[in-house]
Amino acid sequence: MKLLALVLLLWLSVIGEISAAPLRLSYSVVGPTVAGIWMAHDYGIFEKYGLYVQFVYIPSSGTNIQALLGGSLDMSAPGISGVVLAAARGAPVLAIGAMTNRPPMTLYVHPDITRTEHLKGQTLGITRFNSTAHTVTTLILRKLGLDQSTTMRPLGGQPEIQAAFEQKQIGGMVTSVKPRAPSRALLNAADLDIPFAMNVMAVTREFSQKNPAIVERAMKAYIEAVAKMNNDKQATLKVLAKYFKRNDPSFLDETYGIVTRFTEKIPRVDARNVATVLEFEPVKGVDAETLTAKVIDNSVVEKIAKEGFIEKVFGKSLR
Repeated sequence: MKLLALVLLLWLSVIGEISAAPLRLSYSVVGPTVAGIWMAHDYGIFEKYGLYVQFVYIPSSGTNIQALLGGSLDMSAPGISGVVLAAARGAPVLAIGAMTNRPPMTLYVHPDITRTEHLKGQTLGITRFNSTAHTVTTLILRKLGLDQSTTMRPLGGQPEIQAAFEQKQIGGMVTSVKPRAPSRALLNAADLDIPFAMNVMAVTREFSQKNPAIVERAMKAYIEAVAKMNNDKQATLKVLAKYFKRNDPSFLDETYGIVTRFTEKIPRVDARNVATVLEFEPVKGVDAETLTAKVIDNSVVEKIAKEGFIEKVFGKSLR
């Protein structure tokens, strides 16, 4: 019996080693839209699914896509614009899940700016050109008819934008992170009915084809982490405080509200995202319908949903 038990233990050990997999994963913004992968990382949910994650923050969607295509990453959570524009130019990249399909971004300005017309002549901070912040800011300004009378200034990342706002180097910014400095929330992008995924799960076509089990396990871990966010507020607040480096209760509570309101529970990528991106930055010879079929792959999420996994981990909070 002892010999049999030892053999069984060794067999289980070997199986565990075979199933374990490293995963190099990045995210492109310090914002509530990526809170799900923070939760999956910090609460060991990736490990639960046999994934040993090398977790890295890389500002800018474009830079994340470059790292993904260059082989430095296995999976990334960039903005949809970076994925779509890369695919439009021939890159074999896929969006396999959406963290949000609406932009939970607010146009924050200094308190003396009380109306949208007062934005004329103002400078708004963005991360980089062709980034998510740039795209959403431009779409908002176009909706307001102010895209020709307002300047955008690239500053690097969200911390740099926040610092520039505090120092009054810019008049405002479109962000999902409420400023520390006194500010006015002039409008919310989600209210303008702009279909735009702030962040998506992205992989190369080759990685998806060669590692379908790893991709599915990563998506299950992410979905379970989102369920934990919805069902365990205190755990989520701890993670938000850690990554935002802010402990003020009002900020954390407001951010938690954004997380639970806008993060998709069934993270399908809305096909309309492609048209939104191409409207902002057309690519010659590329139409939205054709590109959508090439760049959006919801098959993994559909499989997980069909199996009943999402209902199981969310429970009553799925309703």
